[in-house]
Amino acid sequence: MKTANTIKADVRTLLEGSVLKSFITSKGGAIYVDTRPTDSKKPDCVVSLISGETGQASTKGLLIVKAFYSDELLNDTWYENMSMGHTLQELLFRFSESLVTDPTYNFQRVGRQIYSEQPNELVASHQRYAVLKINFNINNTLIT
Repeated sequence: MKTANTIKADVRTLLEGSVLKSFITSKGGAIYVDTRPTDSKKPDCVVSLISGETGQASTKGLLIVKAFYSDELLNDTWYENMSMGHTLQELLFRFSESLVTDPTYNFQRVGRQIYSEQPNELVASHQRYAVLKINFNINNTLIT
């Protein structure tokens, strides 16, 4: 049976070989699991997981991948960096497509969400993130 930590480690490994990781690290960011340094201003990527039903035969949950980016300052006003947001959303989409084709997990295209947001805790730091949310269902009887 796969635990939440095993799933996050597997996803992080998949991220290591992705274009998303190459882009993030080329901008000075890093890949983290669950959280990132609170004072980071870098375009980091964070993998987290919400586990749902867990039974003897299957495990269901939601994978969340956030790619952080900074707003732009123009004439004393902060604006969303739309170009960076679009690029990160596209890279998250490509990464999600690789997840969907991975035979170990049953990641589902239906219900997949990719969008950008700026939660209240990031407003003061002029940051936001592009986020991928994708459901999965692991059949534990097929895991060896």
